[in-house]
Parts: sequence; C-alpha cells; structure tokens
Amino acid sequence: MRQDRQDEIRFDLAQSRADWEEACAGFTQATAFHRYDFLSAVAPCLHSTFVPLVVYFRSRKVGVAPLLTRQYGPFCVINSGPLPYLGPLVPAELIPATLAALSAEARRRRAVDHYQFFSPFDSPPAVDGFRMQVDRTFIIPLRDRSDEDLLRAMNPGRRKEIRRAEQIGLGVHAAELADFELMDAWNKQLYAAQGLVPVFPAGTYGRIFRALSGTPDSTFYAARMDGRTVGVQINLAASRRVFAWQYAIDKSFKPCSPQSILMWYTALQARDAGASELDLVGAPNEGIATYKLRLGAEERGYVIMRRPVQSYRLARAGISRMLVGTRKSVRRA
Repeated sequence: MRQDRQDEIRFDLAQSRADWEEACAGFTQATAFHRYDFLSAVAPCLHSTFVPLVVYFRSRKVGVAPLLTRQYGPFCVINSGPLPYLGPLVPAELIPATLAALSAEARRRRAVDHYQFFSPFDSPPAVDGFRMQVDRTFIIPLRDRSDEDLLRAMNPGRRKEIRRAEQIGLGVHAAELADFELMDAWNKQLYAAQGLVPVFPAGTYGRIFRALSGTPDSTFYAARMDGRTVGVQINLAASRRVFAWQYAIDKSFKPCSPQSILMWYTALQARDAGASELDLVGAPNEGIATYKLRLGAEERGYVIMRRPVQSYRLARAGISRMLVGTRKSVRRA
C-alpha cells in the first residue's frame, strides 16, 4: 500500500470504549498501551488529551490510531510521552498510508513534534518524512513453561534472590491504594539521586489503581515483609500478553530482593492465567537491561517513527524559551 493512498484513509473519533475495542479486535499485536481505559486514565496525569481515532479505509473500519496530545499555546506535541508501542493498529499494508494521513492530522493540529510507536510484533517500512529508529524491550516467553523451565532460564544470581526472598518471608499480595503513595515517594527519591524528576507525576499510580483495579486485565501487587510494603508493581494485559508497566521498591530493603520476587510472582500468575509472554517494557540503561536479561528475558526490538514538523521548529524553540523564562520568574517571586 503506497503513501499516495492516504486520501483513502480517514479518521473518526471513537464514540465509546466499546467502539474502540471493536476496532482493535483481531489485532494480535495490540498492547496494553492501546487500551481505552488505560489511556483515558493516564492522559490527564501527563497533562495530555487522549484522542481515540478510529481508522477507516474506503469507508471500512480497519483499526485505530491513539493520540496523546499535549498543548503548548496554539501548538501541540503528539505521542511524545513515556508510553511505548503507542501507535496505529492497522493491517500491515495500510501502515504507510495511515502514517501519511496521521502526518496530515498532525499538521492540522499544529504539532511541533509527532511520534508513532509500533509493537515488537510489527515491522513497519520506512515512510517518507518520518525518522525511523529501533528501541528495545525484554520479553519472557511463558507458554508451556514450567516453574523449573522459567528458573533455569534465569541467571543463578536471580534464582538465588528469589529463593532467599521466599525463605525470609517476603510475600506478594494484592496492593492497596496507600501503597501507591509509597511508590511515588520511592520514585521521587530514586530520580532525585540522579538530579531528575519522576517521569510520571505524583498521584499517577494511585489514579491508575482507582481506574483499573478490579478489571480482569490489570493487576496491582505489593511485596510485603512483616506487614510492611517494600515493593509495588503495576501490570497491564492485552492480547494474551502481560506488560510489567511500573514497579518501585524501598531501597532500604533492596538486599531482600523485592523486585525479583515481584517479577517472579507476576510471571507465574501471568502464565497460569493463560498469557503467552511477559513484556518487561524496555530499559533506560544498560544496568536495567542486564537485570532483565538475567531474569530470563529475550531482547526484542520495536520501531519508533518520529516526524518533527519543519515549519513549527522555531515555534517549539520559542515555547521552550518562554517556559524556561516563566519558571525563572516564578522562582524569583
């Protein structure tokens, strides 16, 4: 399908969650980051708006194109937040035409930057105007694997951590709302040590818990020792895959390995629920990549398409300068 067929692609807003889910049905590459309930809940935390576009080709519904837009005055950025795989779900032959149509949509919205992500199960071709790059994630295969199979695939150090955590009474339980305040505090401490601010603002995890707790494709676990919460993990599922989206631990309990016991418990629960894979959702640095590989995960690439809109680059630079100036004025006040 050529890009010049973009005139045969059109977008309409999904009328409801059911409308969105019907358009997603049948795509085995759909991820947790295509879920209507999740995107609706997380968008306000990122100061963004979820725009649920349903894709039509020659008047036939063929998929979806989720947009998270964040406004900066009259301009916006699209899908530039910290969510992987956030991109169109359409038949492979329609990807070029859909991306071309999304470029037109981005221009209409005055986007100064525009990203489209694909899952590890997509192989999109190069498309004019988009810069293609490959990032990576780490996936543990679960289908037809026993506990012993999963343990054998791990580094001996990870196996030792799990056994020790079990022996000292570190258990995994259903998380409660108060656990996510701890998660916020631990993340703030972790990022502050690097001179950074957390990717997700305080309150994000609690909001997701309130929105998705009790749904069959969302699990929230807390690692506890003697009644004290020392680790928390949020998992989201779609298309028979579980995505270990976010986790955090109390660093004073790091020697007890709460992170490893949470991952191990998640893998077992996901397998027993019929999931084929556990996606550990990327790695921002080599240390985390090594940790995930030693859990028995396999490295897989996924494609990111980026299109900075040329005519708005100066506007974006101006907005950045304006925001810096505003922050300095606030500090002086």
